[in-house]
Amino acid sequence: MMKPLHNHKSLHGLGRHLFGLCALCLALAATVPAKAQWRVGLTAGYSRNTLSMDTGYAYDLRYEARDGFTVGIPVQYDFCDWFGLRADLAFVQKGHRIHRTDELNAVYTNTRNNYLQLPVMANFSFGGKRVRGFLNAGGYIGSWLSSHRNGVTRRFFTEENGDENGLIVPENRYEFDEKASFDSRRDNRFEAGLVGGVGVSYRVMPRIELQAEGRCYYALTDMQKDYMKFRVPRYNTTFVLQIGCSVLLGKTNK
Repeated sequence: MMKPLHNHKSLHGLGRHLFGLCALCLALAATVPAKAQWRVGLTAGYSRNTLSMDTGYAYDLRYEARDGFTVGIPVQYDFCDWFGLRADLAFVQKGHRIHRTDELNAVYTNTRNNYLQLPVMANFSFGGKRVRGFLNAGGYIGSWLSSHRNGVTRRFFTEENGDENGLIVPENRYEFDEKASFDSRRDNRFEAGLVGGVGVSYRVMPRIELQAEGRCYYALTDMQKDYMKFRVPRYNTTFVLQIGCSVLLGKTNK
């Protein structure tokens, strides 16, 4: 049996270190003369999610990444020229595809999960007045809102026999396209983890700023509750490419 993909002790330790780093940054920022500045905006972009889990001895089973989209409303407070705090209210699609590589290779399931999440990050920026690079790092919490799935499966216990040349015969083919319901005993609809991103911003006007960012959400919580003894944990890892526009409030001498 393969080792678990996530080591909870090490990940939780990493989270504590990150929290300590953010606290240290806040303490340092408090010693710098504040040039308080708020900014609020809108972001949108592309998401690609990978479901991490141990397939054990199911060597023919494949879990593949799936694309989606994200939109968000960021709010940021700058303590000084190089440091601020940022929070986003973001909608993120996190999907995956399941299929097999053996005689059931025509069987597959596409799943799309929708999340509403709130990342809170320390923002470090550098550069000139118009063009600046930035780094975001912190944590996030989220709620699994809904799930939808479609695909092809095989009818069992029918009078027709099997497959032909690796393809499901029409009599045994069953297509589905449906909203997936939640099971409160099994599904963990709360998600939390680490988030980080890098990007660049461009000040097009004194109070208007454009941004482009690459970001990663790394879940520390299992999508399933501890509902059975031999369950297999499942974790989301989501990469996001997004662009956005922010309006600066207050002083603009940054």
